[in-house]
Amino acid sequence: MMNSAKIVALSALGPIALSAVAQNVTLPMTTDTHPLVEKFKPCVSPFGLTHDLPLVEPFPNLEGAGKLYVLGDMGAVSDGYKHSLFVSGDGKAIYIVQVGGIAGTYKVFGPLDPAMDCSNKAPSF
Repeated sequence: MMNSAKIVALSALGPIALSAVAQNVTLPMTTDTHPLVEKFKPCVSPFGLTHDLPLVEPFPNLEGAGKLYVLGDMGAVSDGYKHSLFVSGDGKAIYIVQVGGIAGTYKVFGPLDPAMDCSNKAPSF
């Protein structure tokens, strides 16, 4: 059983962890369209990824020349995921950013190959 000192210590870490995650999501979402958005939409759902994609650790620096495009939102799923597609200005760096879930996690998947096709692979879940 946890004592109150441990509970207070764990509670205090929450805002610190969240602020570190929030610093990674600083690029504004664009309303522009990109041809890769339609290509990578089948890779995601409000429940998470629909296909196995490589998890990037540590998080890549997504600052600078690049845009974040909406791939999908949580829909009616209360603890679902929102997904965005990051495409660098030169188009060479492509990542899927996943935010949400029960604890509000932040994950980055990639780098992705523009030739990848999620529509013809078996789902991973």
